[in-house]
Amino acid sequence: MAATRATPYQSVLRAGVSGTEIPDELATEDTRHLLCRNCARTFPRADMSDEATPPFTRILIATDGSPAGNDAVSLGVALARLAVAPVVLLHAAMPWRGGAWLARFVAAADASVDPGCVALAEACLDRARVVAMNAGVRFETRLAYDPHPDRAIVQAVRDTGCDLVVMGYHKGHVARRVGAHAGVPLLTCHERTA
Repeated sequence: MAATRATPYQSVLRAGVSGTEIPDELATEDTRHLLCRNCARTFPRADMSDEATPPFTRILIATDGSPAGNDAVSLGVALARLAVAPVVLLHAAMPWRGGAWLARFVAAADASVDPGCVALAEACLDRARVVAMNAGVRFETRLAYDPHPDRAIVQAVRDTGCDLVVMGYHKGHVARRVGAHAGVPLLTCHERTA
């Protein structure tokens, strides 16, 4: 069967088939009614659903208040808006000042959470809440206290059933560990360079 114009797929046709006809291997009795006569592409079949499955059903956005973390919030919320998916906004805070090296000494002690760390974490989550509310995206916030942020992010993925993690990328060690252990895709936002 000849078409009225040439196909753009001439390079994939076997020898002896002109660009204006549908190759026999594509035009069987079962598929003949599905083929476009102009380019030999298949149309969606009648048994295919018109509704596409969303790529992500729940997105975890991990932020630390840095510029890269704020970019991750903006990107994650934009993706959630396109996918019509809720987000989980997570900030993994140090329970006390001093870093991970102090965690080894304080872990066994009954240490209370530093109020300064709580205030910084809440301010970071407040900024993320504003972005999500302005975009009209459903969200929940979580504040995790762990000296190892990668461990807190992976645990939040497991607890919430998120199927994508969006986070900032600084030196990369946290993002590498999350990517290795989360079991879901990881989208990182790198720091901007001047």
